[in-house]
Amino acid sequence: MFNGKRDTSESRIKDLLKELRSLALQNPGDPALRSHLSRGLFSALTYVTESGDRDERDRIVQELRDLAAEHPEDDVVRGNLARALFNALNYAHAEENPSERDRSLQELRALGAEHPSDDAVQEHLAKSLFNSLNYAKEDGDLPTRDAILEELRGIHAQASGATGARLRLVKGLFNAISHAVEEGDPTRAASLLSELRELSGQYPDDSEIQARFSKGLATVLHQTCQTQDTAACTELLDELREIAGAHPDQLVLRESLAMGLSDTLQVVGEAGDPGHRADLLEELRLLASNHPDVESIQARLASGIVSELSLTRVD
Repeated sequence: MFNGKRDTSESRIKDLLKELRSLALQNPGDPALRSHLSRGLFSALTYVTESGDRDERDRIVQELRDLAAEHPEDDVVRGNLARALFNALNYAHAEENPSERDRSLQELRALGAEHPSDDAVQEHLAKSLFNSLNYAKEDGDLPTRDAILEELRGIHAQASGATGARLRLVKGLFNAISHAVEEGDPTRAASLLSELRELSGQYPDDSEIQARFSKGLATVLHQTCQTQDTAACTELLDELREIAGAHPDQLVLRESLAMGLSDTLQVVGEAGDPGHRADLLEELRLLASNHPDVESIQARLASGIVSELSLTRVD
């Protein structure tokens, strides 16, 4: 600290790293010092990346690789290498360097295959796969995107219900549902929603799964409403009501329900029963009154009012 500010200059970071390296070198058999060195290397990696020093960044990642190779039994070193590779993948994407991005992912895959029971490695592999799934979608590489989703399924199955792996799979499934809707593929969207529904049933207390499932329901309902299939919309809406009622403490479920009510109200339309429309609108009003500060729900109520207003006739 100097004048109350933290000194993060490049020279200061290099000096601290040099000191850490010296301590570890003098005591090569001390796992605690080795662990501290790996943590220090990872911390320095963040600073040099932010400063734009790519060469130093690459040297630090290589040093972590070498340290992990010299001490394959050290899970702390291995975990910091996995974290560094995850960051390297994202940096490479931001720098529009797909070959380096793919190299980092391949390295994480190999690390994950060597250490299937290492939670830190598997967590960062799952996070990297999830990000890579989205990158493949951005690149228009749909076969790779679908292959990565299958890989996430495998990691989840292997992880025996580990929260991190499950979270990445659930997020991947929801994103894939959104992609299928964008691509006009209702069959694929329905299949993915069914998979998410099964996970929701297996983990009823996992709030993240329930949130993603409700969003998936609302997304597929929106697509279904474009087909004017009132019966199918109503079925999905009933499922949204059920999940929202089962988890009264989760606001995101009520936001999904508001979206479903608004979409269904529009598809009921002029040919629908006016009493049914009125019930849907009243349900939206009740949601909005219970959550007066939630803009998304208020907007859905406004949309529902406009839909009803457009059908009102003055004789």
